[in-house]
Amino acid sequence: MPSSIVTDDQHFCAAQEDVYVIAAVRTPIASFRSSFSPLSAVDLGAIVVKEAIRRAGISPNDVEETIVGCVLPAGQGQNIARQISIRSGIPVTSQAVTINKVCSSSLKAAIIATQQIKLGDRHVVIAAGAESMSNAPFYLPRGELPYGGIKLMDGLERDGLTDSIVNKSMGLCAEHTVKEYGITRQELDSYAIESYRRAADAWKLGLFAEEVVAIPITQRKGDNIVVNEDEEYKRLKVDKVPLLAPAFLKDGSGTITAANASSINDGAAALVFVSGERVNKGNVIGKPIAKVLIYAEVGLDPIDFTRAPVIAAQKLLSMAHITKDRVAVWEVNEAFSVTAVVFIKELGLDPSRVNVKGGAVALGHPIGASGARILTTLIYALKEDELGVAVICNGGGEATAILLSRM
Repeated sequence: MPSSIVTDDQHFCAAQEDVYVIAAVRTPIASFRSSFSPLSAVDLGAIVVKEAIRRAGISPNDVEETIVGCVLPAGQGQNIARQISIRSGIPVTSQAVTINKVCSSSLKAAIIATQQIKLGDRHVVIAAGAESMSNAPFYLPRGELPYGGIKLMDGLERDGLTDSIVNKSMGLCAEHTVKEYGITRQELDSYAIESYRRAADAWKLGLFAEEVVAIPITQRKGDNIVVNEDEEYKRLKVDKVPLLAPAFLKDGSGTITAANASSINDGAAALVFVSGERVNKGNVIGKPIAKVLIYAEVGLDPIDFTRAPVIAAQKLLSMAHITKDRVAVWEVNEAFSVTAVVFIKELGLDPSRVNVKGGAVALGHPIGASGARILTTLIYALKEDELGVAVICNGGGEATAILLSRM
């Protein structure tokens, strides 16, 4: 770890445990109602947690708690984190909790894991995210039948894609930021095309191979398949991007389309966090791959949620007493292209350091898993001793950020 990092005592002090990541892995990200449709969030979560334990070189018996971010758990049974934990071979005496902070859920899980280790409550914690947006159910209200019959409510739209405070879709909130900053449709489309290009190049060069675990899928008919690559980035037709109709504002002023926004997806990611005590005593077989330095969380007006990562990053840099130039790689979740466009502009960043392997616009956004996904991608994008930041916004106007160093 770079020795010159001095963190804010409000969160970390010398007496607290150091926190390391010894394994990080994700599934490929599948398109909506595509390859992963037969799998629940529990299925996907158990796959990555098992793989993370294997890569860490630890026993399931070592895991003291499993923390899983999930936004759409309805219909999957009680506490999906507990289900994932037990299905992964972790003892029933271990603890498990499911976190819902919308898109920040699994990055919040990583923060809670860090806090528990810092406080000395735990030595080995798994932080994960799992989401099957394809299997989000429709809802029926309980009670007497109203006049006119029962109306179905789409659980995906209600609990995942609509801000309940301002009662607007996340896309309309993003359009508010576009107008506030005077960003053009061409800027958003150009950013999106570059995100897709980077993702395609990264897959072609094998840059995702280390972070992704292949997923076998049993087919009802025909041969079984293995999904070992993200699906979404291959669907773009560049010549069609300028021709797409706006998805949210239909009055002629809309700028956000299916191409320059993230998509609806399925996927999971998991990381193993351990204490410095275990690392120093040699009680952990896996070599640390990253060290957690500090984290920050902020809240704004809910309609400004796409701008929240800027404030979170500024707070993070201030708490760490470093400048933006010390950060080698930034992973900002591309809920919409405008999120990253504003992030780069406001912080004055070199675009070549932001989402170097493409972002959620191209790769996909399985909402509860995306925080763990960007943290995993960040770790593998960094070189030894480099600093990196993962930051993600969420519905309600908040954002979460983590600073780490590569080991």
